[in-house]
Amino acid sequence: MDAMGEKHVIYVRTLGGFTIKAGTRAITDSSNQSKKPWLLLEYLVIFQKKPISPSELIRIIWADDPGINPNSSLKTLIFRTRKLLGPLGISPQKLLVQKGGSYAWTQEYTTVIDIDEFEDICNKVLGQPLEDEEALSLCYQGLSLYKGDFLPKSEYEPWVIPIAAYYHSQYQKLVHKTIELLVKKQAYAKITSICEGAVRIEPFDETLRYHLVHSLFKDGHTSQALEEYKHTMNLFYNEFSISPSNDFKNLYRIIWNEAQGININLDSIQDALQEEGSKGAFYCEYSVFHDLFQLGRRAIERTGDSIYLCLLTITDTEKATPKLPFLTKAMKHLNTAVSTSLRCSDAYTRYSVCQYLILLPTITSEQAETVLNRICVSFRKLYNRKDLMVNYSLQPVLPRKRST
Repeated sequence: MDAMGEKHVIYVRTLGGFTIKAGTRAITDSSNQSKKPWLLLEYLVIFQKKPISPSELIRIIWADDPGINPNSSLKTLIFRTRKLLGPLGISPQKLLVQKGGSYAWTQEYTTVIDIDEFEDICNKVLGQPLEDEEALSLCYQGLSLYKGDFLPKSEYEPWVIPIAAYYHSQYQKLVHKTIELLVKKQAYAKITSICEGAVRIEPFDETLRYHLVHSLFKDGHTSQALEEYKHTMNLFYNEFSISPSNDFKNLYRIIWNEAQGININLDSIQDALQEEGSKGAFYCEYSVFHDLFQLGRRAIERTGDSIYLCLLTITDTEKATPKLPFLTKAMKHLNTAVSTSLRCSDAYTRYSVCQYLILLPTITSEQAETVLNRICVSFRKLYNRKDLMVNYSLQPVLPRKRST
């Protein structure tokens, strides 16, 4: 009972954030308070069905801090965590219980956790034969519960990682099951809505991206479908240096062909081919760069001009690939340095996670060296980390070998 004599059911949200709600009162980890009380609270709530020994809590909370006084620190942390629970209007001692030398989350009040509801829905939808309408209704309920990954502010905690991975996997299965059921109904507007929400959580799931583009197209939103495909292509290439699958490309061609129709007006065709506000060098995906390279080889057979192929590589001081957080930022700055240091007629592409390729036409070896040095200087101004460097190499493009 609370101060008013009312028995509460406590609701806990863990998907997309951590919130505890009792009646109209709630506490949430979005407040700018110390992390450790929230971590203790999360652990006790998730494992609410068992008492937790002090030694286990110390191992969970201070795994990377062996220099602390464990018993004293734990007592202080319990006090701070109970203080955190105060706004719920229930005695903190009744919520965070100490019994027999161990600690536990309350059994006096019923606690409903979103992951339990979510898992129950997933088990029904994915593991039991249901009528489509019943399954679809449950899918909607499950998707509404999954507002993001499990305990995102504690995502790097060792005990959180496997739990988060499990529920994320269940979410993926549930989304794909939902789409499968909606495709049967040809409910394209609903598929679009489901996919738009899902790609915010799972941005690199190509199947979701495919269904999003397809549903937009089938629902009559052709221009949006083309824009979404372009966004997907750029996203995948910038992050992983890969292009969408052949099935996805074939879908794009179908949409493009239907959108274009037959046009004999060269003015309108040229307008459609114009770049929109592009500045700097020409950035393209690798398949386009490959075609430009082949075109260049053909051209120098006739003109005799020189073209240089250049490779830029980001490494650490040991010539190894840098760690991802630093590499991602470095590659973005290198992209800016390349784009702003080249002529607008020069082309470049991302070749790997740490490399760019450049084509420099009508230029000498010395001029190419000057350009590459200018890129390195520009990069260093943008991202001055002493443990990262840009290495480059270049060689002339050779004409095609003539068949005898």
